[in-house]
Amino acid sequence: MGTYFEWVADLDATEADAPALGQRVVDTLVARGVLLPHLSPNAALGADGYPPGPEWAWSVERSASGEPPWGMEVRVGRELYDGGQVGVESVTCPRCSTRRGFYGPPEEFGPTCTDEDGLDWFHDAAAAWTEGDVADLECRTCGGAAPVADWSAEGAALACLVFNFWGWDELRPEVIRVIAEATGGHRTANGSGKV
Repeated sequence: MGTYFEWVADLDATEADAPALGQRVVDTLVARGVLLPHLSPNAALGADGYPPGPEWAWSVERSASGEPPWGMEVRVGRELYDGGQVGVESVTCPRCSTRRGFYGPPEEFGPTCTDEDGLDWFHDAAAAWTEGDVADLECRTCGGAAPVADWSAEGAALACLVFNFWGWDELRPEVIRVIAEATGGHRTANGSGKV
């Protein structure tokens, strides 16, 4: 058992503008009827969220149960967002586009099938970033260093603004587009998880 969620992260929001941008997204989804305009303690796991509105079904590819989801939670602040179980699968250097995977066959990654050093390398920099420090990662391919938040992370994102859709079925691509438009065309990343 567990609780499923899908997240959409705004990769360009700063800590300063995240609250206003989050409200713009909420207002846009309320205007479309996807959300109701008031917060509820029953619409998100462990936090207040916005309950689904009368047009919530527009936002999903298909509804497995036909029942409304819990709701959407807006999270503001520097965080590493991931699926809650597997986490970061790989990162890609913003300079040379080389992908570094953290999981693979035992002949490449040993008996655990995991690049533990690589995960520590990424997570240490991500932890420093969430604390407000400058945290660079050095690419072992090109040798260039870039801020950890500039690296693309498969299955995760470093962001100051994220929208968690609790109990929602798979979001339609149009929902991601609407969120990006509401933030002024910011880059987004999304993923799913279970807690």
